[in-house]
Amino acid sequence: MGSPVDNPLSTSSEDALRRAPVAHSFARQVRELDTTEGAVIAVLGPWGSGKSTFINFMREGFALDPPLAVIDFNPWLFSGTEQLADHFFAEMASQLQLKDSDRFGTIATGLRDYGEIFSPIAIVPVVGGWFDRSLKAVRTLAGWYKTRKESSVGPLRDRVSAAMRELDGPVVVVIDDIDRLTTTEIRDIFRLVRLTASFPNLVYILAFDRGRVEDALSEDRLPGRAYLEKIVQLAFDLPSMPPELLRSRVFAELNRLVSGLENLRLDGDRWSEVYFEIVEPLLKNLRDVTRLALSARLVVVDLGSDIETVDLIALEAIRVFRPEMFEALGRIRSDLTTSTGFEIDPARDQASKARFEELLENSGEDAPVLRALISKVFPAASRHIGGMTYMHDEKATWRKAHRLAHSDFLDLYLDRVAPSGLSSFRNAERAFSILTDHGQLDAFLTSLAPSDLRDTIDALEVYEGDYPIDAVAPAASALLDHIADVPEGEGFFDLRRHLVVSRVVLRLLRRIEDEAGREAAVCTILAGLTTLSAKLELLLIVGYTENSGHKLVSQATAAELEEALAREVAVWTPARLEREWYLLWVFRFAKERQHEFDLTEVQDPNLIRALLESARSDRRSTTSGSPRMHIEYVLAWDALLDLFGTEAALRSAVAILRETDGDSDLVQLAERYSGGWRPSEF
Repeated sequence: MGSPVDNPLSTSSEDALRRAPVAHSFARQVRELDTTEGAVIAVLGPWGSGKSTFINFMREGFALDPPLAVIDFNPWLFSGTEQLADHFFAEMASQLQLKDSDRFGTIATGLRDYGEIFSPIAIVPVVGGWFDRSLKAVRTLAGWYKTRKESSVGPLRDRVSAAMRELDGPVVVVIDDIDRLTTTEIRDIFRLVRLTASFPNLVYILAFDRGRVEDALSEDRLPGRAYLEKIVQLAFDLPSMPPELLRSRVFAELNRLVSGLENLRLDGDRWSEVYFEIVEPLLKNLRDVTRLALSARLVVVDLGSDIETVDLIALEAIRVFRPEMFEALGRIRSDLTTSTGFEIDPARDQASKARFEELLENSGEDAPVLRALISKVFPAASRHIGGMTYMHDEKATWRKAHRLAHSDFLDLYLDRVAPSGLSSFRNAERAFSILTDHGQLDAFLTSLAPSDLRDTIDALEVYEGDYPIDAVAPAASALLDHIADVPEGEGFFDLRRHLVVSRVVLRLLRRIEDEAGREAAVCTILAGLTTLSAKLELLLIVGYTENSGHKLVSQATAAELEEALAREVAVWTPARLEREWYLLWVFRFAKERQHEFDLTEVQDPNLIRALLESARSDRRSTTSGSPRMHIEYVLAWDALLDLFGTEAALRSAVAILRETDGDSDLVQLAERYSGGWRPSEF
């Protein structure tokens, strides 16, 4: 599927606004002008009204027999009146020479010589002992330049004028997009035109927004309009766009946008109200139509199968044409999607209403558009602007329809920052849809790349409050068993991998309101877990351990479950050692409860590696004045010593690991500790 591009049309075959016949007629009028003293013609219209397209259609008229030479001059490439004049004549000369050297050769040579008269002399100051001599040289050169200019400009101009007077048709010079220049550059362009406009058979076609240029040309004693009237002989004001024609272009572009897209969510019953009350009031010209189509294409292709397309187009129109309003809405996103109900704090609700009143006041003449956006796209907030009140159970309806009125989909729309971010949200929705099926969820999590796995589990937090009760045990079990596959974050403030998972597990368990129900769920989860590390993590979440326990089960149940785990550790054999990511702390946990695992004679390098890996962590810091993060790896050496019993036993274990792993980073770190090194204190 093709996409619109914000470029002017080049041929009348693309004309959908029926402007080509008008442009061809205007081109004929230009041909009939008396150009013995030159002419300046203006094509006027606001930004985005199609001036460049209109001039391109005029070119078709200029190409008819006998064809006129058309030269394009881009003032954006040059600055300063003298530099403009120099390059203008050089550009004219070059383009005429290319078009027809026999016909325009004399004129091209004359124009090039004429332009050189206006070239500024680059003077490089010289200091030290050569100053006096260089100053004299500069004065001499400047005097010569002044004499040359005064003696040459008249004869050269006469020679160029005579050659141009012999032409059988005018040369057309197009200068477009003048209204995009700075005020100083606009003034320079019109000084250039005034300087050269009286050449015979030289016709300027200038395209600009009248208001912008008049403001730039205004001076204390001469308004810009009067200045223009002295220069421009003929002007054409582009007609305004009929609303029905603009509307047909919008519909054509949007129809082209959605054609061929699969699984698109599109509620045709809501489209007409959203378009007439939100979208159309923001569109002023064809360029606006193209801008909306370009923007909408990107978001609909990415999210149209996930989020209602009517809502996407409405909010994209706000984002593109009213960015300040869009940013303000983003700051109050929770207010947009929070419906009323018993859970609403009256004081907080009143604060939300005050924010909407402020937003409406600041929106000025766009207040009707904002009111329509709230009522049609974010109905939960309608009560804040005098509209209907929706109860909390309406959220299920909006969610089923994939509307932005539901916080899940608004967050998905607002928070996507890159394709990987969008993928995470889609993965999270997929995971959310199979939370109740342990087998499917486990297989799906296994299929994800490690970085995607972390982002997907992290994104599952947005569904807090929507987790099905019957998903608590199967989902928590699958998630805890995948902690070993989650990579550690690399950023300064990134959560540790076990915290990324445990935050979701905690929210799942909180969905069960009664303690007995939670205890039953915890027992079910424990029975399904495949590693000691995951079991310990679960008990740390639900128990009474300081700084980690959330007391989701009774103290008696917590003590009983912890004792059962300690007994399991005492008889554990490393059958699935590669999945144990927390092994050191599992053994420490068992030892604290009088169940020890004998490590004094350990010879298994895999077990030694697992213990050292679980003892390793990193400390992150930055130095003053530098944004670079410093990472220092450390070992819980004292905890290792406590398990191995003696320094000798621990050194022996490190030596065994060296025989297998060689000079690995982990071995090097352990040997530094064996040699007495300890990290510096923060």
